[in-house]
Amino acid sequence: DFFDPQILEQASGQPVTQLDLWMAGAEYCRHQFYLAAQQSDLILVEGAMGVFDGDPSSADLAATFNIPIALVIDVKGMAQTAAAVALGLASFRDDVEFCGLIANNCGTQRHAQLIDDTLAGRMPLLANLARDPEVSLPERHLGLVQAHEVREELEHRFNLGRAWLGGQAICDLPKPVAFTSQDIAAPQKLLQGTTIGIARDAAFSFIYSANTCLLEAMGAKLSYFSPLNDQHLS
Repeated sequence: DFFDPQILEQASGQPVTQLDLWMAGAEYCRHQFYLAAQQSDLILVEGAMGVFDGDPSSADLAATFNIPIALVIDVKGMAQTAAAVALGLASFRDDVEFCGLIANNCGTQRHAQLIDDTLAGRMPLLANLARDPEVSLPERHLGLVQAHEVREELEHRFNLGRAWLGGQAICDLPKPVAFTSQDIAAPQKLLQGTTIGIARDAAFSFIYSANTCLLEAMGAKLSYFSPLNDQHLS
């Protein structure tokens, strides 16, 4: 989506690319995975909404590129049921691999143990995240607070979360995934000589990089402006 890449970029210290099978297509996504694999040993993909929600869904993306899925479930108010939900999701489709469960909003170590005991080795409990407001990301109506607004606060919460996780099994990575190269034909220069103005500032920051990259590949010159601060368009 739009908010999360800002937070993920700060947390990882690496650039974040949106992957959308519907908007950009499988070839584009395959190419992005291949490019990322040339530079990084670990590629982390955050799914949007529930794992099977949408068409295409996060599960569709995982199935297309053989990416193992770590389920993140809010376990507040349930224990053994959380394991049942996780195992049910894992058996819903046979073309995706679930490598484990991350129990979010987990109250105590006893709470985590009840979940792990019910999983009974059928799925690893990769981590349990504290029910701690000091670690939770700040929110507001209709979405998260944007990262640039609370940069220092986010850094503090990231460090608290890292300390809580410690050496939990989330660090035991699944087997490697191979990404193949994808030749993508260059688009026609239909926008050569065209300048496109794009609003970008603290209020206007929801931009898909796939869109801007395509516009430039088609020959357009992108000119960014701030509706908040600029007085005229150049």
